Amino acid sequence: MIIGLDSASPHLIDKWIDRLPNLKRLYKKGVHGVLESIVPPSSVPAWQCFATGRNPAKIGNLGFIYIGRDLQIKHGKTLPEMGCIWDTCSQAGLRVGVFNVPGTYPPYPLNGFMVSGFPIQPGKAWTYPADLMKKLDAAVGGYEADVPLAKPSEMKGGEKAYLSEVERLHWKSVESASLLIDWFPLDLFVMTLQGLDMIQHDFWHYMNRPQSQYANVVLDWYVKMDEAIGRLTHGTDEDTFVLVLSDHGAASVASTLYINEFLRSQGLLECNNNGGDLARSNGSYRKIRQLAIKHVPANIVRTLYNLSPGFISNKLTLSAEMERVLSDLVRSIDWTRTLAFSTGGHEAAIYVNSHPNRPGELSDPAARSEIVRNICNLMSDLTDPLSGEKVQPVFYLGQDVFKGPYQSEAPDLCVELFERDEKIQVNPRLGSRKTWSSSSHFSATHVRDGFWALAGPQVSPGITQHAGILDLAPTLLSRLGLKVADDSDGQILQSIFSENGAR
Repeated sequence: MIIGLDSASPHLIDKWIDRLPNLKRLYKKGVHGVLESIVPPSSVPAWQCFATGRNPAKIGNLGFIYIGRDLQIKHGKTLPEMGCIWDTCSQAGLRVGVFNVPGTYPPYPLNGFMVSGFPIQPGKAWTYPADLMKKLDAAVGGYEADVPLAKPSEMKGGEKAYLSEVERLHWKSVESASLLIDWFPLDLFVMTLQGLDMIQHDFWHYMNRPQSQYANVVLDWYVKMDEAIGRLTHGTDEDTFVLVLSDHGAASVASTLYINEFLRSQGLLECNNNGGDLARSNGSYRKIRQLAIKHVPANIVRTLYNLSPGFISNKLTLSAEMERVLSDLVRSIDWTRTLAFSTGGHEAAIYVNSHPNRPGELSDPAARSEIVRNICNLMSDLTDPLSGEKVQPVFYLGQDVFKGPYQSEAPDLCVELFERDEKIQVNPRLGSRKTWSSSSHFSATHVRDGFWALAGPQVSPGITQHAGILDLAPTLLSRLGLKVADDSDGQILQSIFSENGAR
């Protein structure tokens, strides 16, 4: 049984472990520690990389939404040929269930079932087998995979309304998972719960405001997740491996850097004649849309989302907003004069221009490498003018972290920016003509430190060990007596078992 808690922080779990009896029990029975996520620490492709033991360039999944080298908008998907742990087990004749894993839409056939995680297309099949949709819908009063409006400030009723929406989504997810366990005999069950990620993005800053009515919201949600673990693992026996993990962790946001405006200010990016007007026009549209939606009750927005055609319902989701931002970026940039651009994200993905009409010097690999070095030097000298703090960058060269047949599609550089223990959010929008802002979209964003806890046959009890997210699928496959792929980037964690060897 694999239970993913999206964005769960090892530091908050350690801080509150005495309030989390089910996690504490797992800690005592098995191994736990910090789990280093991938670059980038985004739910897609992090869950797919976990499930395959491979880095994004080996599976061809580089993000929820990103710009390909052909300047087309790409959507990260899960495909059977990737070789996820559930695919390997299914092909070996084991009965598998996959529930609510981000990026698993559309579902595909398995020896068992698959219920897609967000983002899904309302009105389309989101389960395999297809008739499972009606059964789940009937059982939980209408199954839900996402909260359409992903930010309290966008909703009528604000924080209180948003908490109610996430609470209902969480309850339906836990209830659905429990029912699926009852309905299907399974050898492997893989699922995730999204509530913590949603809550931390918007309520993290309240932890430092003890006078606020929302001061304990994040703690309350860790307790809810612990209760869900208790319910879902209640029927497991000593012969069952139970793995609980997060795809990444979280940290508070200090401020926002408009990365493409920064590149523009350094002469690395140029807009076309309509670039600024386009960005400002779409910004005005966004404000009008947000103002209109804020006057509509959340239940009406949810009904519109569930019943509308995809081209309408998509406009109510965060992923659709990011698609609009990236589409605007492609249309706004002058590709004949631009040297580099960024698609943003939790680790600012920076690309050297590969457009066929790019500046002539970019045909030289040495010149392209020099652009990357120049950007690293520029970002190493950054100071946040709002706080006066020197920015601490962490650089990941694409050639070092992305290895595989899809390496050419990967960013040339990724960078995380920190101010002490806070992280700078990176916004890829063009048109603001400002480089820094104290107004951030989220109050917490993703970092690479996730967590894991594993208990089961021959797992040494009560030990602490740090691991990488790519290590876990190979480790479990070896315990199940199944072959680990030769091109796996993860390692089998033999040292956590009291007796080595396959089960």
